[in-house]
Amino acid sequence: MRRAIAIMLLWLLAACGVPEQDTGPDPLLFDALAMSQADSVVIGIPGALTSIRVLAPLQDALSPTRAVAYYRLPGYDGRPEAEWVDITRAANRISYLVSDYGLQRIDLVGHSTGAVIAMEAAKQIRRTSPKTQVHVHAISTALPAPQPLLAGVRGAAGTVTAALRARSVKPHTVWMDYYRTLAYGAEVEADPEAAQAADALAQANGDRIVLPTKGLGRRHTRALRRWTNPDPGALKGTTLDFYHGAVDPVFPPRITARFVNKLPDAELHLIDGHGHLLMMTYPDVWAPILTDIKAP
Repeated sequence: MRRAIAIMLLWLLAACGVPEQDTGPDPLLFDALAMSQADSVVIGIPGALTSIRVLAPLQDALSPTRAVAYYRLPGYDGRPEAEWVDITRAANRISYLVSDYGLQRIDLVGHSTGAVIAMEAAKQIRRTSPKTQVHVHAISTALPAPQPLLAGVRGAAGTVTAALRARSVKPHTVWMDYYRTLAYGAEVEADPEAAQAADALAQANGDRIVLPTKGLGRRHTRALRRWTNPDPGALKGTTLDFYHGAVDPVFPPRITARFVNKLPDAELHLIDGHGHLLMMTYPDVWAPILTDIKAP
């Protein structure tokens, strides 16, 4: 049981000390030639413990004048595992890309922690490149402190419930059971249709899900737990669209709505019957995002 609970308690350990971060390879992945010919760019930013592969539909936005780039997180997609997520560093790197290439428009598509990076990048771009159009498309956004801490507590409780339901203390077994809750909410077992969809999702992805190596969870969540959304007024002039599951067990929709309502020029789109894994349970989320990206 202790090992099972520890899966979600990674959030609670994020305050542990971490040494000074070295400068590793460029976390942004893009085609330099395509970028040099573009006047706009789409940047996909995954959430914690996630590969850029989940953002593959963004390739549909590629055009002769629009490049597509991805921000890679430590331990994934060729990034060194020893590094950690630094929200400010990520925002600055994205901002530099805009100024380096003189881009007229940037669309930032972020999931969970990636949405936070997108918002901070948007603030920095508004300060340094005020003539650039900035659009943020946030999927299952993370929220400011203390919500990440509370998310860890909710996750730990959900993991205990999953362990009891699965009658197992094996981490992978427990995680796959909790994965159902992440996807379709805490009441997934009460809805036969949702339970069937959760079964299919777990079966399709069971072999692909690998539990994080020791310490990687802390390195991915440490900065988020300290994020307070400083200077939200800097987002003024940015188009902000939030897509959030109406039964998200990680960042509850009621609290998310309160957060979004305080932001300038922001709109919240709640998706009924879906949790924190919108890109997997609700692929239709890509349609409005891509439509907006391709709009003149």
